[in-house]
Amino acid sequence: MVFTNYLEISGAGLSILYSLLLMREKTIGWWFGIASSLIGVILFYQTKIYAQAIISLYFALVGVYGLWYWKKAEEKNEHIHNWHIITHVKAIILFTALSLVSATLFEKYTDSASPYLDSFITLFGLLASIKEARKILTSWVYWLVLNALSVLLYYQQGLVYYAVLMVVYTLICIGGFMSWYKIYKQNSTT
Repeated sequence: MVFTNYLEISGAGLSILYSLLLMREKTIGWWFGIASSLIGVILFYQTKIYAQAIISLYFALVGVYGLWYWKKAEEKNEHIHNWHIITHVKAIILFTALSLVSATLFEKYTDSASPYLDSFITLFGLLASIKEARKILTSWVYWLVLNALSVLLYYQQGLVYYAVLMVVYTLICIGGFMSWYKIYKQNSTT
């Protein structure tokens, strides 16, 4: 088995544990997310999906932030909350523009295999990860779209395990949204 396959399998397993634990609002999940993100840095650099390598490093850092934030939220008994629609619209416009700039730069200055799709997923992943760390309900919706698009990106690069992982993630997003929505509703009525 090729080294990248080992990275894919271990990263995928840790990622699934991370998602399932966060879905249940369990702080310990962030440790698994940090580990899987660090594995992703190596994997994506080796397969020339540079923006994904960069965002994996960012995800590891957000994991540290998420761990800290969730521990503080537990102390204050804070749970899931949400953004207003105008905040979403502003964020979508800003991150679409940033992803176009990023894609243009990757296309011009690197040998990136898929600059537009890679940049879109990466830039919106930055936003979705912070939303998740801050316990914002709609982070699951953003992740659902990003994971579905990631299936295509990873499959194109021959990362079959990660493509399958993204299918699993897409399904987990549905359960994650429903779980967080239930928590959100319970805490917004009390």
